[in-house]
Amino acid sequence: MNDRDRKQPAEPPSGISRRRLLGGMAAGAAAGAALPLAAPSRARVVSDAPERWDLEADVVCVGSGAAALTAAVTARHGGAQVVVLEKAPVTGGTTAKSGAVLWIPNHFGLRERGIEDRREDCICYICRYAFPELYSPTADHFGVPREDYERIAAFYDNGAAMVDFVRGIGALRLKEWRMWDLDIPPPDYLEHVPENKTPTGRPLAAVDESGRYCWGYGMIQQLESWLTAREVPVLTGHAVTDLVMADGRVVGVLAEADGAVKRIRARRGVIFGTGGYAHNVDLLHRFQEVFVYGSCAQRSAQGDFIPIAARLGARLANLQGGWRTGVILDQALENRAVGSGMFVPPGDSMLLVNRHGVRVVNEHRNYNDRTRIHAVFDPVAGDYPNRFLFMVYDRRTAAIVGENGQPPIRPTESYVIAGRDLEELAANIRKRLAEFGAPVAGFSLAGDFAANLAATVERFNGHARRGRDPDFRRGDFLYDREWHKVWGNFQYTDEFGPNPYPNPTLHPLAEEGPYYAIILAPGVLDTNGGPMTDASARVLDNRGRPIPGLYGAGNCIASPTRNAYCGAGGTIGPAMTYGYIAARHALEERP
Repeated sequence: MNDRDRKQPAEPPSGISRRRLLGGMAAGAAAGAALPLAAPSRARVVSDAPERWDLEADVVCVGSGAAALTAAVTARHGGAQVVVLEKAPVTGGTTAKSGAVLWIPNHFGLRERGIEDRREDCICYICRYAFPELYSPTADHFGVPREDYERIAAFYDNGAAMVDFVRGIGALRLKEWRMWDLDIPPPDYLEHVPENKTPTGRPLAAVDESGRYCWGYGMIQQLESWLTAREVPVLTGHAVTDLVMADGRVVGVLAEADGAVKRIRARRGVIFGTGGYAHNVDLLHRFQEVFVYGSCAQRSAQGDFIPIAARLGARLANLQGGWRTGVILDQALENRAVGSGMFVPPGDSMLLVNRHGVRVVNEHRNYNDRTRIHAVFDPVAGDYPNRFLFMVYDRRTAAIVGENGQPPIRPTESYVIAGRDLEELAANIRKRLAEFGAPVAGFSLAGDFAANLAATVERFNGHARRGRDPDFRRGDFLYDREWHKVWGNFQYTDEFGPNPYPNPTLHPLAEEGPYYAIILAPGVLDTNGGPMTDASARVLDNRGRPIPGLYGAGNCIASPTRNAYCGAGGTIGPAMTYGYIAARHALEERP
Protein backbone atom coordinates (compact mmCIF):
# COMPACT_ATOMS: atom_id res chain seq x y z
CA MET A 1 0.00 0.00 0.00
CA ASN A 2 1.32 3.43 -0.94
CA ASP A 3 1.62 6.08 1.76
CA ARG A 4 -0.80 8.28 -0.14
CA ASP A 5 -3.53 5.64 0.25
CA ARG A 6 -3.49 5.84 4.02
CA LYS A 7 -4.89 9.22 4.99
CA GLN A 8 -5.31 10.72 8.41
CA PRO A 9 -8.27 13.06 8.85
CA ALA A 10 -7.37 16.69 8.61
CA GLU A 11 -6.83 18.59 11.84
CA PRO A 12 -9.68 20.93 12.73
CA PRO A 13 -8.82 24.53 11.97
CA SER A 14 -7.63 26.52 14.92
CA GLY A 15 -10.00 28.85 16.68
CA ILE A 16 -13.16 26.83 16.08
CA SER A 17 -15.58 27.24 18.95
CA ARG A 18 -17.14 24.20 20.55
CA ARG A 19 -20.69 24.76 19.36
CA ARG A 20 -19.70 25.98 15.93
CA LEU A 21 -17.70 22.80 15.40
CA LEU A 22 -20.67 20.78 16.64
CA GLY A 23 -22.63 22.29 13.80
CA GLY A 24 -19.75 21.68 11.42
CA MET A 25 -19.54 25.30 10.30
CA ALA A 26 -15.79 25.52 10.00
CA ALA A 27 -15.28 21.82 9.53
CA GLY A 28 -17.41 21.95 6.44
CA ALA A 29 -15.10 24.53 4.92
CA ALA A 30 -12.05 22.45 5.83
CA ALA A 31 -13.22 19.05 4.66
CA GLY A 32 -16.57 19.10 2.90
CA ALA A 33 -16.05 21.90 0.42
CA ALA A 34 -12.99 20.20 -1.06
CA LEU A 35 -14.86 17.02 -1.95
CA PRO A 36 -16.09 16.76 -5.54
CA LEU A 37 -19.64 15.66 -6.14
CA ALA A 38 -19.50 11.98 -7.00
CA ALA A 39 -20.99 10.67 -10.19
CA PRO A 40 -24.09 8.51 -9.77
CA SER A 41 -23.16 4.92 -9.02
CA ARG A 42 -22.98 2.64 -12.03
CA ALA A 43 -23.61 -0.33 -9.74
CA ARG A 44 -23.75 -3.67 -11.46
CA VAL A 45 -23.61 -7.06 -9.82
CA VAL A 46 -20.80 -9.23 -11.09
CA SER A 47 -22.00 -12.80 -10.87
CA ASP A 48 -18.69 -14.58 -11.27
CA ALA A 49 -15.75 -14.11 -8.96
CA PRO A 50 -12.57 -13.16 -10.84
CA GLU A 51 -9.68 -15.56 -11.13
CA ARG A 52 -7.36 -13.00 -9.55
CA TRP A 53 -8.02 -10.46 -6.79
CA ASP A 54 -6.05 -7.25 -6.37
CA LEU A 55 -6.56 -7.32 -2.62
CA GLU A 56 -8.04 -9.85 -0.20
CA ALA A 57 -9.48 -9.54 3.29
CA ASP A 58 -11.93 -11.30 5.55
CA VAL A 59 -14.08 -8.20 6.01
CA VAL A 60 -14.30 -5.19 3.70
CA CYS A 61 -15.68 -2.04 5.34
CA VAL A 62 -16.95 0.60 2.90
CA GLY A 63 -16.88 4.17 4.23
CA SER A 64 -14.82 5.65 7.04
CA GLY A 65 -17.28 7.34 9.39
CA ALA A 66 -18.35 6.13 12.81
CA ALA A 67 -20.33 3.14 11.49
CA ALA A 68 -17.69 1.71 9.17
CA LEU A 69 -14.72 2.31 11.48
CA THR A 70 -16.51 0.75 14.44
CA ALA A 71 -17.20 -2.29 12.26
CA ALA A 72 -13.57 -2.39 11.19
CA VAL A 73 -12.30 -2.17 14.78
CA THR A 74 -14.68 -4.92 15.90
CA ALA A 75 -13.73 -7.25 13.05
CA ARG A 76 -9.99 -6.67 13.45
CA HIS A 77 -10.10 -7.26 17.19
CA GLY A 78 -11.93 -10.51 16.46
CA GLY A 79 -8.96 -11.73 14.44
CA ALA A 80 -10.20 -10.89 10.95
CA GLN A 81 -8.11 -9.40 8.19
CA VAL A 82 -9.81 -6.08 7.38
CA VAL A 83 -9.61 -3.37 4.74
CA VAL A 84 -11.40 0.00 4.80
CA LEU A 85 -12.36 1.70 1.54
CA GLU A 86 -13.26 5.40 1.41
CA LYS A 87 -14.12 7.16 -1.86
CA ALA A 88 -13.34 10.67 -0.57
CA PRO A 89 -9.78 12.02 -0.37
CA VAL A 90 -9.99 12.21 3.45
CA THR A 91 -11.44 9.88 6.04
CA GLY A 92 -14.22 10.47 8.51
CA GLY A 93 -17.29 11.18 6.41
CA THR A 94 -19.90 13.37 8.04
CA THR A 95 -18.86 12.04 11.46
CA ALA A 96 -15.75 14.20 11.16
CA LYS A 97 -17.98 17.29 11.12
CA SER A 98 -20.01 16.20 14.13
CA GLY A 99 -19.77 16.78 17.86
CA ALA A 100 -18.76 13.10 18.34
CA VAL A 101 -21.74 12.58 20.64
CA LEU A 102 -23.51 9.22 20.72
CA TRP A 103 -26.88 8.40 22.31
CA ILE A 104 -26.57 5.07 24.10
CA PRO A 105 -29.10 3.56 26.52
CA ASN A 106 -28.00 1.97 29.80
CA HIS A 107 -24.36 2.92 29.36
CA PHE A 108 -21.60 2.65 31.95
CA GLY A 109 -22.09 6.20 33.22
CA LEU A 110 -25.75 5.67 33.99
CA ARG A 111 -25.01 2.37 35.68
CA GLU A 112 -22.24 3.90 37.77
CA ARG A 113 -24.63 6.59 38.95
CA GLY A 114 -27.19 3.99 39.93
CA ILE A 115 -29.65 4.90 37.18
CA GLU A 116 -31.56 1.91 35.83
CA ASP A 117 -32.35 2.38 32.15
CA ARG A 118 -34.59 -0.66 31.87
CA ARG A 119 -34.74 -2.55 28.59
CA GLU A 120 -38.52 -2.63 28.23
CA ASP A 121 -38.87 1.05 29.14
CA CYS A 122 -36.24 2.24 26.67
CA ILE A 123 -37.54 0.09 23.82
CA CYS A 124 -41.04 1.39 24.56
CA TYR A 125 -39.80 4.99 24.36
CA ILE A 126 -38.09 4.44 21.00
CA CYS A 127 -41.13 2.62 19.59
CA ARG A 128 -43.38 5.46 20.77
CA TYR A 129 -41.12 8.06 19.15
CA ALA A 130 -40.33 6.18 15.93
CA PHE A 131 -43.84 4.87 15.19
CA PRO A 132 -46.36 7.27 16.79
CA GLU A 133 -49.03 6.26 14.29
CA LEU A 134 -48.72 2.56 15.24
CA TYR A 135 -47.66 2.72 18.87
CA SER A 136 -49.83 1.03 21.48
CA PRO A 137 -48.54 0.44 25.01
CA THR A 138 -50.57 -2.77 25.37
CA ALA A 139 -49.99 -4.36 21.95
CA ASP A 140 -47.37 -6.95 21.07
CA HIS A 141 -44.13 -5.22 20.16
CA PHE A 142 -45.87 -1.97 21.18
CA GLY A 143 -47.80 -2.08 17.93
CA VAL A 144 -44.80 -1.73 15.60
CA PRO A 145 -43.84 -4.39 13.01
CA ARG A 146 -41.93 -7.26 14.59
CA GLU A 147 -38.82 -6.74 12.47
CA ASP A 148 -38.66 -3.06 13.47
CA TYR A 149 -39.15 -3.95 17.12
CA GLU A 150 -36.29 -6.44 16.87
CA ARG A 151 -33.98 -3.85 15.28
CA ILE A 152 -34.77 -1.38 18.06
CA ALA A 153 -34.25 -4.11 20.67
CA ALA A 154 -30.91 -5.01 19.07
CA PHE A 155 -29.81 -1.40 19.43
CA TYR A 156 -30.61 -1.47 23.15
CA ASP A 157 -29.06 -4.90 23.65
CA ASN A 158 -25.79 -4.04 21.90
CA GLY A 159 -25.31 -0.30 22.40
CA ALA A 160 -23.81 -0.36 25.87
CA ALA A 161 -21.83 -3.50 25.00
CA MET A 162 -20.35 -1.72 21.96
CA VAL A 163 -19.31 1.21 24.15
CA ASP A 164 -17.71 -1.08 26.74
CA PHE A 165 -15.90 -2.88 23.93
CA VAL A 166 -14.34 0.14 22.18
CA ARG A 167 -13.36 1.63 25.53
CA GLY A 168 -12.01 -1.64 26.83
CA ILE A 169 -9.66 -2.26 23.90
CA GLY A 170 -8.46 1.35 23.83
CA ALA A 171 -9.97 2.18 20.44
CA LEU A 172 -11.98 5.17 21.66
CA ARG A 173 -12.10 7.27 24.82
CA LEU A 174 -15.61 8.17 25.94
CA LYS A 175 -17.25 9.88 28.88
CA GLU A 176 -20.70 11.13 29.78
CA TRP A 177 -21.54 14.22 27.77
CA ARG A 178 -22.51 17.42 29.50
CA MET A 179 -23.96 20.58 28.02
CA TRP A 180 -20.78 22.62 28.08
CA ASP A 181 -21.09 25.54 30.48
CA LEU A 182 -24.35 24.17 31.90
CA ASP A 183 -22.59 20.98 33.05
CA ILE A 184 -25.84 19.04 33.28
CA PRO A 185 -26.97 15.76 31.70
CA PRO A 186 -28.67 16.75 28.43
CA PRO A 187 -32.42 16.13 28.07
CA ASP A 188 -33.57 13.74 25.36
CA TYR A 189 -35.32 15.23 22.36
CA LEU A 190 -38.70 13.92 23.50
CA GLU A 191 -37.99 13.92 27.20
CA HIS A 192 -41.46 14.82 28.40
CA VAL A 193 -43.52 11.85 27.19
CA PRO A 194 -44.44 9.35 29.91
CA GLU A 195 -42.78 6.49 28.04
CA ASN A 196 -39.35 8.08 28.58
CA LYS A 197 -38.31 6.83 32.01
CA THR A 198 -34.69 8.02 31.68
CA PRO A 199 -35.20 11.46 30.13
CA THR A 200 -31.67 12.79 30.68
CA GLY A 201 -28.11 11.52 30.61
CA ARG A 202 -27.97 8.97 27.78
CA PRO A 203 -25.48 10.83 25.52
CA LEU A 204 -21.75 10.02 25.64
CA ALA A 205 -18.96 11.89 23.86
CA ALA A 206 -15.48 11.18 22.56
CA VAL A 207 -12.68 12.79 24.57
CA ASP A 208 -8.94 13.22 24.15
CA GLU A 209 -6.21 12.00 26.47
CA SER A 210 -6.84 14.86 28.88
CA GLY A 211 -10.57 14.15 29.05
CA ARG A 212 -11.63 17.12 26.91
CA TYR A 213 -14.29 16.73 24.24
CA CYS A 214 -12.47 16.09 20.99
CA TRP A 215 -15.26 16.37 18.41
CA GLY A 216 -15.68 14.36 15.25
CA TYR A 217 -12.13 14.80 14.04
CA GLY A 218 -10.81 13.42 17.30
CA MET A 219 -13.18 10.45 17.24
CA ILE A 220 -12.12 9.47 13.72
CA GLN A 221 -8.44 9.92 14.55
CA GLN A 222 -8.68 7.59 17.54
CA LEU A 223 -10.49 4.83 15.65
CA GLU A 224 -8.27 5.13 12.60
CA SER A 225 -5.08 5.20 14.68
CA TRP A 226 -6.16 1.99 16.41
CA LEU A 227 -6.68 0.36 13.01
CA THR A 228 -3.48 1.55 11.38
CA ALA A 229 -1.47 0.40 14.39
CA ARG A 230 -2.83 -3.08 13.64
CA GLU A 231 -1.97 -2.92 9.94
CA VAL A 232 -5.49 -2.36 8.66
CA PRO A 233 -5.31 -0.58 5.29
CA VAL A 234 -7.49 2.56 5.22
CA LEU A 235 -7.61 3.40 1.52
CA THR A 236 -8.96 6.78 0.43
CA GLY A 237 -9.89 7.57 -3.14
CA HIS A 238 -11.47 4.12 -3.50
CA ALA A 239 -15.07 4.37 -4.70
CA VAL A 240 -16.93 1.07 -4.42
CA THR A 241 -19.27 0.78 -7.40
CA ASP A 242 -20.07 -2.91 -7.68
CA LEU A 243 -20.52 -6.09 -5.70
CA VAL A 244 -19.06 -9.43 -6.66
CA MET A 245 -21.26 -12.50 -6.21
CA ALA A 246 -20.52 -16.21 -6.16
CA ASP A 247 -22.93 -19.01 -5.32
CA GLY A 248 -25.57 -16.52 -4.21
CA ARG A 249 -23.23 -14.74 -1.78
CA VAL A 250 -21.44 -11.38 -1.77
CA VAL A 251 -17.76 -12.26 -1.92
CA GLY A 252 -16.16 -8.96 -2.79
CA VAL A 253 -16.37 -5.50 -4.32
CA LEU A 254 -15.10 -3.57 -7.30
CA ALA A 255 -13.63 -0.18 -6.46
CA GLU A 256 -12.52 2.60 -8.77
CA ALA A 257 -9.21 4.18 -7.84
CA ASP A 258 -6.82 6.25 -9.95
CA GLY A 259 -8.83 5.51 -13.07
CA ALA A 260 -8.59 1.76 -12.64
CA VAL A 261 -10.90 -0.87 -11.19
CA LYS A 262 -9.62 -2.90 -8.25
CA ARG A 263 -11.08 -6.28 -7.36
CA ILE A 264 -11.17 -6.70 -3.60
CA ARG A 265 -12.18 -9.98 -2.01
CA ALA A 266 -14.25 -10.25 1.19
CA ARG A 267 -14.07 -13.77 2.56
CA ARG A 268 -16.54 -13.19 5.40
CA GLY A 269 -18.55 -10.12 4.46
CA VAL A 270 -18.87 -6.59 3.12
CA ILE A 271 -20.10 -3.93 5.55
CA PHE A 272 -21.37 -0.64 4.11
CA GLY A 273 -21.29 2.53 6.19
CA THR A 274 -21.28 5.07 3.37
CA GLY A 275 -23.82 7.64 4.56
CA GLY A 276 -27.05 8.91 3.05
CA TYR A 277 -27.95 10.77 -0.14
CA ALA A 278 -28.04 14.34 1.19
CA HIS A 279 -26.22 15.69 -1.88
CA ASN A 280 -27.76 13.51 -4.57
CA VAL A 281 -30.23 15.99 -6.05
CA ASP A 282 -31.92 13.38 -8.22
CA LEU A 283 -32.72 11.15 -5.23
CA LEU A 284 -33.84 14.16 -3.20
CA HIS A 285 -36.38 15.07 -5.89
CA ARG A 286 -37.58 11.47 -6.09
CA PHE A 287 -38.01 10.71 -2.40
CA GLN A 288 -38.28 13.88 -0.30
CA GLU A 289 -41.72 15.46 -0.05
CA VAL A 290 -40.29 18.96 0.02
CA PHE A 291 -36.92 19.64 -1.53
CA VAL A 292 -33.89 19.57 0.76
CA TYR A 293 -32.09 22.82 0.02
CA GLY A 294 -28.91 22.16 1.97
CA SER A 295 -27.08 19.72 4.18
CA CYS A 296 -24.26 19.60 6.70
CA ALA A 297 -23.23 16.20 5.33
CA GLN A 298 -19.99 15.81 3.45
CA ARG A 299 -20.43 16.32 -0.28
CA SER A 300 -19.62 12.64 -0.79
CA ALA A 301 -23.05 11.73 0.68
CA GLN A 302 -24.54 10.59 -2.64
CA GLY A 303 -26.50 7.50 -1.58
CA ASP A 304 -24.06 5.11 -3.24
CA PHE A 305 -25.39 2.05 -1.40
CA ILE A 306 -28.96 2.43 -2.66
CA PRO A 307 -28.40 1.47 -6.33
CA ILE A 308 -25.71 -1.05 -5.41
CA ALA A 309 -28.02 -2.92 -3.05
CA ALA A 310 -31.04 -2.49 -5.33
CA ARG A 311 -29.22 -4.44 -8.04
CA LEU A 312 -29.29 -7.40 -5.66
CA GLY A 313 -33.00 -7.01 -5.07
CA ALA A 314 -32.54 -5.46 -1.63
CA ARG A 315 -35.63 -4.28 0.18
CA LEU A 316 -35.57 -0.48 0.46
CA ALA A 317 -37.26 1.43 3.26
CA ASN A 318 -37.61 4.90 4.80
CA LEU A 319 -36.27 6.53 1.64
CA GLN A 320 -38.30 9.64 2.48
CA GLY A 321 -36.53 9.91 5.85
CA GLY A 322 -33.81 12.19 7.08
CA TRP A 323 -32.17 13.76 10.11
CA ARG A 324 -33.49 17.25 9.62
CA THR A 325 -32.45 20.79 10.36
CA GLY A 326 -33.35 24.20 9.04
CA VAL A 327 -30.79 25.90 6.80
CA ILE A 328 -30.44 29.55 5.84
CA LEU A 329 -31.87 29.79 2.34
CA ASP A 330 -29.37 32.37 1.08
CA GLN A 331 -26.42 30.20 2.12
CA ALA A 332 -27.91 27.00 0.72
CA LEU A 333 -28.55 28.57 -2.67
CA GLU A 334 -24.91 29.61 -2.83
CA ASN A 335 -23.65 26.16 -1.83
CA ARG A 336 -25.95 23.35 -0.78
CA ALA A 337 -23.11 21.83 1.29
CA VAL A 338 -23.69 24.31 4.10
CA GLY A 339 -21.21 24.56 6.94
CA SER A 340 -23.93 24.55 9.59
CA GLY A 341 -27.66 24.41 9.95
CA MET A 342 -29.91 26.77 11.87
CA PHE A 343 -30.41 24.01 14.40
CA VAL A 344 -32.63 25.93 16.81
CA PRO A 345 -33.54 29.56 16.05
CA PRO A 346 -31.97 31.37 19.00
CA GLY A 347 -33.31 34.10 21.21
CA ASP A 348 -36.33 34.91 23.33
CA SER A 349 -37.75 37.89 21.38
CA MET A 350 -37.97 35.76 18.25
CA LEU A 351 -40.64 33.78 16.40
CA LEU A 352 -41.10 31.81 13.18
CA VAL A 353 -43.90 32.53 10.70
CA ASN A 354 -44.92 30.96 7.41
CA ARG A 355 -46.00 32.54 4.11
CA HIS A 356 -49.25 33.70 5.76
CA GLY A 357 -47.38 35.50 8.55
CA VAL A 358 -48.55 33.13 11.30
CA ARG A 359 -46.70 30.89 13.73
CA VAL A 360 -46.87 27.18 12.98
CA VAL A 361 -44.48 25.53 15.46
CA ASN A 362 -42.73 25.70 18.81
CA GLU A 363 -39.55 27.45 17.71
CA HIS A 364 -37.43 25.82 20.42
CA ARG A 365 -38.20 22.18 19.77
CA ASN A 366 -35.34 20.06 18.50
CA TYR A 367 -34.09 20.66 14.97
CA ASN A 368 -35.09 17.25 13.59
CA ASP A 369 -38.72 17.36 14.67
CA ARG A 370 -39.28 21.08 14.18
CA THR A 371 -37.97 21.02 10.61
CA ARG A 372 -40.58 18.43 9.63
CA ILE A 373 -43.14 21.27 9.76
CA HIS A 374 -41.84 22.45 6.36
CA ALA A 375 -43.57 19.46 4.72
CA VAL A 376 -47.11 20.24 5.87
CA PHE A 377 -49.43 20.28 2.84
CA ASP A 378 -52.43 22.60 2.46
CA PRO A 379 -55.09 20.54 0.64
CA VAL A 380 -57.19 23.59 -0.20
CA ALA A 381 -54.45 25.79 -1.64
CA GLY A 382 -52.59 22.75 -3.01
CA ASP A 383 -49.21 23.89 -1.78
CA TYR A 384 -46.77 23.86 1.10
CA PRO A 385 -47.33 27.07 3.09
CA ASN A 386 -44.37 26.28 5.35
CA ARG A 387 -41.93 25.52 2.56
CA PHE A 388 -39.92 28.46 3.85
CA LEU A 389 -40.22 29.91 7.34
CA PHE A 390 -39.20 33.38 8.42
CA MET A 391 -37.29 33.91 11.64
CA VAL A 392 -38.46 37.33 12.83
CA TYR A 393 -36.64 39.03 15.71
CA ASP A 394 -35.80 42.42 17.16
CA ARG A 395 -32.75 44.37 18.23
CA ARG A 396 -32.62 42.58 21.61
CA THR A 397 -32.15 39.13 20.11
CA ALA A 398 -29.76 40.50 17.50
CA ALA A 399 -27.63 41.93 20.30
CA ILE A 400 -27.53 39.12 22.87
CA VAL A 401 -27.23 35.95 20.76
CA GLY A 402 -23.57 34.99 20.79
CA GLU A 403 -21.78 33.87 17.64
CA ASN A 404 -20.90 30.62 19.37
CA GLY A 405 -24.49 29.46 19.32
CA GLN A 406 -25.64 29.57 15.69
CA PRO A 407 -24.73 31.03 12.34
CA PRO A 408 -24.42 34.73 13.17
CA ILE A 409 -27.66 36.71 13.17
CA ARG A 410 -26.08 40.14 13.28
CA PRO A 411 -27.86 42.73 11.10
CA THR A 412 -24.66 43.06 9.05
CA GLU A 413 -24.87 39.50 7.72
CA SER A 414 -25.88 39.42 4.05
CA TYR A 415 -28.73 36.98 4.66
CA VAL A 416 -30.35 39.14 7.36
CA ILE A 417 -33.29 41.21 6.08
CA ALA A 418 -34.12 44.42 7.95
CA GLY A 419 -37.06 46.79 8.19
CA ARG A 420 -37.76 49.92 10.18
CA ASP A 421 -41.14 48.48 11.08
CA LEU A 422 -42.96 45.19 10.47
CA GLU A 423 -44.60 46.45 7.32
CA GLU A 424 -41.27 47.41 5.76
CA LEU A 425 -39.77 44.11 6.94
CA ALA A 426 -42.54 42.24 5.12
CA ALA A 427 -41.93 44.26 1.95
CA ASN A 428 -38.20 43.53 2.10
CA ILE A 429 -38.81 39.80 2.62
CA ARG A 430 -41.02 39.83 -0.46
CA LYS A 431 -38.29 41.63 -2.39
CA ARG A 432 -35.62 39.12 -1.32
CA LEU A 433 -37.75 36.19 -2.46
CA ALA A 434 -38.24 37.85 -5.84
CA GLU A 435 -34.48 38.28 -6.21
CA PHE A 436 -33.93 34.53 -5.81
CA GLY A 437 -35.95 33.83 -8.94
CA ALA A 438 -36.14 30.25 -10.22
CA PRO A 439 -34.85 28.44 -7.10
CA VAL A 440 -37.96 29.54 -5.17
CA ALA A 441 -40.36 29.54 -8.11
CA GLY A 442 -43.94 28.95 -7.11
CA PHE A 443 -43.49 30.35 -3.60
CA SER A 444 -44.54 33.82 -2.55
CA LEU A 445 -45.84 35.59 0.52
CA ALA A 446 -49.58 35.68 0.96
CA GLY A 447 -51.23 39.01 0.27
CA ASP A 448 -52.12 39.50 3.94
CA PHE A 449 -48.66 38.52 5.21
CA ALA A 450 -47.83 41.95 6.65
CA ALA A 451 -51.16 42.34 8.46
CA ASN A 452 -51.00 38.81 9.84
CA LEU A 453 -47.39 39.28 10.93
CA ALA A 454 -48.32 42.34 12.98
CA ALA A 455 -51.19 40.45 14.62
CA THR A 456 -48.95 37.44 15.26
CA VAL A 457 -46.30 39.58 16.96
CA GLU A 458 -48.95 41.25 19.12
CA ARG A 459 -50.34 37.87 20.19
CA PHE A 460 -46.84 36.50 20.83
CA ASN A 461 -45.96 39.52 22.97
CA GLY A 462 -49.01 38.89 25.13
CA HIS A 463 -47.95 35.28 25.65
CA ALA A 464 -44.43 36.40 26.54
CA ARG A 465 -45.63 38.85 29.20
CA ARG A 466 -47.78 36.16 30.79
CA GLY A 467 -45.08 33.51 30.47
CA ARG A 468 -47.26 30.92 28.72
CA ASP A 469 -47.53 29.95 25.07
CA PRO A 470 -50.97 28.34 24.67
CA ASP A 471 -50.45 27.97 20.91
CA PHE A 472 -47.29 25.82 20.88
CA ARG A 473 -46.25 25.43 24.54
CA ARG A 474 -42.81 26.93 24.01
CA GLY A 475 -40.86 26.75 27.21
CA ASP A 476 -43.13 24.23 28.92
CA PHE A 477 -40.57 21.47 28.53
CA LEU A 478 -37.13 20.85 29.99
CA TYR A 479 -35.69 20.47 26.50
CA ASP A 480 -36.94 23.91 25.46
CA ARG A 481 -35.48 25.65 28.50
CA GLU A 482 -32.08 23.96 28.72
CA TRP A 483 -31.22 23.88 25.02
CA HIS A 484 -32.46 27.48 24.71
CA LYS A 485 -29.39 28.51 26.71
CA VAL A 486 -27.03 26.42 24.59
CA TRP A 487 -28.20 27.53 21.17
CA GLY A 488 -28.43 31.17 22.21
CA ASN A 489 -25.09 31.35 24.04
CA PHE A 490 -26.38 34.66 25.36
CA GLN A 491 -24.04 37.61 25.82
CA TYR A 492 -26.09 40.14 27.80
CA THR A 493 -25.44 43.86 27.59
CA ASP A 494 -26.24 46.89 29.71
CA GLU A 495 -29.17 47.61 27.41
CA PHE A 496 -30.39 44.02 27.09
CA GLY A 497 -30.08 41.98 30.26
CA PRO A 498 -31.45 38.57 31.30
CA ASN A 499 -35.07 37.88 30.53
CA PRO A 500 -37.25 39.27 33.36
CA TYR A 501 -40.44 37.53 32.23
CA PRO A 502 -41.83 34.28 33.76
CA ASN A 503 -40.81 32.04 30.82
CA PRO A 504 -37.10 32.34 29.93
CA THR A 505 -37.77 31.33 26.32
CA LEU A 506 -40.33 34.09 25.71
CA HIS A 507 -39.72 37.83 25.60
CA PRO A 508 -41.92 40.44 23.85
CA LEU A 509 -40.55 41.90 20.65
CA ALA A 510 -39.87 45.62 20.94
CA GLU A 511 -42.74 47.99 20.29
CA GLU A 512 -40.61 49.81 17.74
CA GLY A 513 -38.19 48.64 15.08
CA PRO A 514 -35.85 47.92 13.57
CA TYR A 515 -36.89 44.29 13.05
CA TYR A 516 -34.98 41.54 11.29
CA ALA A 517 -35.73 38.31 9.44
CA ILE A 518 -33.83 35.29 8.14
CA ILE A 519 -35.36 32.90 5.61
CA LEU A 520 -35.13 29.25 6.71
CA ALA A 521 -35.46 26.34 4.30
CA PRO A 522 -35.70 22.59 4.90
CA GLY A 523 -32.34 20.85 5.19
CA VAL A 524 -30.83 17.69 6.60
CA LEU A 525 -27.82 16.54 8.52
CA ASP A 526 -28.16 13.55 6.21
CA THR A 527 -30.85 11.23 4.95
CA ASN A 528 -31.49 7.94 6.75
CA GLY A 529 -33.21 5.60 4.28
CA GLY A 530 -31.92 2.78 2.16
CA PRO A 531 -31.63 -1.00 2.27
CA MET A 532 -33.51 -2.66 5.09
CA THR A 533 -31.48 -4.75 7.53
CA ASP A 534 -32.41 -7.26 10.16
CA ALA A 535 -31.37 -7.19 13.81
CA SER A 536 -28.01 -8.69 12.81
CA ALA A 537 -27.33 -5.80 10.37
CA ARG A 538 -27.72 -8.17 7.39
CA VAL A 539 -29.23 -6.54 4.30
CA LEU A 540 -32.57 -8.13 3.40
CA ASP A 541 -33.93 -8.89 -0.04
CA ASN A 542 -37.45 -8.12 -1.19
CA ARG A 543 -38.70 -11.35 0.32
CA GLY A 544 -37.25 -10.50 3.72
CA ARG A 545 -34.35 -12.93 3.45
CA PRO A 546 -30.77 -11.94 4.37
CA ILE A 547 -28.41 -11.45 1.44
CA PRO A 548 -25.42 -13.56 2.49
CA GLY A 549 -22.24 -11.59 3.02
CA LEU A 550 -23.82 -8.11 2.86
CA TYR A 551 -24.27 -5.80 5.87
CA GLY A 552 -25.13 -2.15 6.47
CA ALA A 553 -24.93 0.43 9.26
CA GLY A 554 -25.41 4.16 9.69
CA ASN A 555 -27.21 6.55 7.37
CA CYS A 556 -26.85 4.35 4.28
CA ILE A 557 -29.53 1.93 5.56
CA ALA A 558 -33.13 2.31 6.68
CA SER A 559 -32.62 3.73 10.16
CA PRO A 560 -33.32 1.24 12.98
CA THR A 561 -34.90 4.11 14.91
CA ARG A 562 -36.76 5.30 11.80
CA ASN A 563 -36.97 9.12 12.02
CA ALA A 564 -36.85 9.34 15.82
CA TYR A 565 -33.87 11.49 16.86
CA CYS A 566 -33.93 10.15 20.41
CA GLY A 567 -31.48 12.62 21.87
CA ALA A 568 -28.09 14.24 21.31
CA GLY A 569 -26.02 11.70 19.38
CA GLY A 570 -29.14 9.97 18.09
CA THR A 571 -27.48 9.28 14.72
CA ILE A 572 -23.98 8.20 15.75
CA GLY A 573 -25.12 5.93 18.59
CA PRO A 574 -27.17 3.56 16.39
CA ALA A 575 -24.59 3.84 13.58
CA MET A 576 -21.73 2.62 15.76
CA THR A 577 -23.91 -0.03 17.37
CA TYR A 578 -24.97 -1.50 14.06
CA GLY A 579 -21.40 -1.40 12.79
CA TYR A 580 -20.48 -3.44 15.86
CA ILE A 581 -23.41 -5.84 15.30
CA ALA A 582 -22.49 -6.32 11.63
CA ALA A 583 -18.87 -7.12 12.34
CA ARG A 584 -19.70 -9.56 15.12
CA HIS A 585 -22.04 -11.44 12.79
CA ALA A 586 -19.50 -11.43 9.95
CA LEU A 587 -16.91 -12.91 12.31
CA GLU A 588 -19.18 -15.91 12.76
CA GLU A 589 -19.29 -16.56 9.01
CA ARG A 590 -17.10 -19.29 7.55
CA PRO A 591 -14.58 -17.95 5.05
